[in-house]
Amino acid sequence: MVNKRNQPRRNTPHRINVLAADDDRVLGRLVNITTGGLMFLSAEAFSRSQVISLRVPLPTMTQNRSSIELRAQVVWQGSDANPNYTRVGVQFENVGAEEGFIIETVLQRLHLVG
Repeated sequence: MVNKRNQPRRNTPHRINVLAADDDRVLGRLVNITTGGLMFLSAEAFSRSQVISLRVPLPTMTQNRSSIELRAQVVWQGSDANPNYTRVGVQFENVGAEEGFIIETVLQRLHLVG
């Protein structure tokens, strides 16, 4: 697969669940994140181009927020070493200035950039 990312990603050592924004159902576990998208591990199957509303709890309070909500489009999914899970890559749709700032701040605080 050709890597089309504009920003390098680093895997997070933190155990963070990616949730469905509407009902807080766990969609999977966050693997990595940038201001443009994220990858998570899921037991659920998603279709390419599917749009999902996500809520990502923040491991550190930022801008008086403990989570961010974003709409994202599934751009790929692939197998994981564990056959019970799938790796899912999503691209955020219209990230607002505040959400982008929050993601960047958290990445810097957790030393996940640079």
